[in-house]
Amino acid sequence: MKVYKVPYDIKREEKIFGGYLSLRQVIYLMITAACLAIFAIKISIIVKIVLVVLLATFFLLCSFFKIGEQNFDKFFFYAIKFLFRKKNFVYR
Repeated sequence: MKVYKVPYDIKREEKIFGGYLSLRQVIYLMITAACLAIFAIKISIIVKIVLVVLLATFFLLCSFFKIGEQNFDKFFFYAIKFLFRKKNFVYR
């Protein structure tokens, strides 16, 4: 019985939805669509529009935008982690 090596690209996510979208992207797109539920809240229309635009933009960036080879969501969470962690400076 012959054994064949199966190529596996670890730099790319597996596109499982129509060959174009990964599971991570679909989840972020569902969250973006769920942001429209803000229109059901009884607050000012200006506040609703601002919230929807900000949240939808953030989640769309998380689903499609890359910085270098890194997805925006990982980059954002690493930046937040860097800002809030304790920094040790060694003086010699």
